[in-house]
Amino acid sequence: MIVAAACGESATSPSAARPSLSPNAPVFDYTTTSSSLGFFQQDFVVTSAGGIFNVGGLYTLNFPANSVCDPARSTYGPTEWDNPCTTLDDGQAVSIHAVFSLTSAGLSVDFSPALRFSPSTQVTISTAIFAPIIKANRDYFAKNPSVLNPLAILYAPSLGVTGTSDYSRDASVITHVDLTSGLIWRRVKHFSGYSMTTGESCEPAPDNPDCVEVH
Repeated sequence: MIVAAACGESATSPSAARPSLSPNAPVFDYTTTSSSLGFFQQDFVVTSAGGIFNVGGLYTLNFPANSVCDPARSTYGPTEWDNPCTTLDDGQAVSIHAVFSLTSAGLSVDFSPALRFSPSTQVTISTAIFAPIIKANRDYFAKNPSVLNPLAILYAPSLGVTGTSDYSRDASVITHVDLTSGLIWRRVKHFSGYSMTTGESCEPAPDNPDCVEVH
């Protein structure tokens, strides 16, 4: 799956998927990707205009215009994610620090400072780390969508903590897998504790027995 978090909490990452019970299922293995294993850091600046930002070649963050709540003038916390907020003024910017790692056990990234995003917009985080596998086997995945369950992006209070299926309570943050582009993505409503860890079992919701939406 993947992991995401921020501000002392976690931000975004995937980790090695357990082998599927099906002997014919493709295996998601981080050691066979084209990305280098290791620990990295990166800084970027988001303004009121938003933008698309690549983090270490592992993640892409997409901020629509007027999507970032001004941390000095907006509330923050689990009860606030869907409440309106005061976004950054024209020309105002916020600096974001990303700490991320890719190991044989998985991919993770932590963002700081803590931010939340306007509920009238949709900020997304995505990864194409398994795009070659997904595209090469899209017919198989289309017929066996449950094999993609290990790619579900879970929420965690911080990196290293077992993720929870936040999408079972909020369908707007469910993970999507695009079988044409190979992109794995989900909406994020805030930076602070997202766990996308490929390898942990996700908990299918009653209305989504496959944990992910396949396109």
